[in-house]
Amino acid sequence: MSIEEQIRTIAKDELQTQLDDIEKRMRSSFRKESNEIKEQIQAITTQMEDLSTLIADLNLRTAKLEEDLSNRFGLVVKLRKYTLDQLMSEYKRLTGTLRPDQEESPENAEI
Repeated sequence: MSIEEQIRTIAKDELQTQLDDIEKRMRSSFRKESNEIKEQIQAITTQMEDLSTLIADLNLRTAKLEEDLSNRFGLVVKLRKYTLDQLMSEYKRLTGTLRPDQEESPENAEI
């Protein structure tokens, strides 16, 4: 084996060792980054699940508020109708009692 071949072999072995070392570090780095990304994805997934729960709760509360508002509006309409009915009946009662007095007055005037 010539000196040239020995140098090539030594250089090749040295370069292969360095390449293997770089490859190990890169794999280690990729694993570490992969684990970090998995943890971040898991954290985001948890946050999204929490957000989904909050949105569902908000939807339920909104539906309840809409139902309460509808019920209150219905009650206001019923109360208004009831009040108007009471006022009308009171008006009829008053006009009914006032009319006989008014009718008697002209008759009394004739007598």
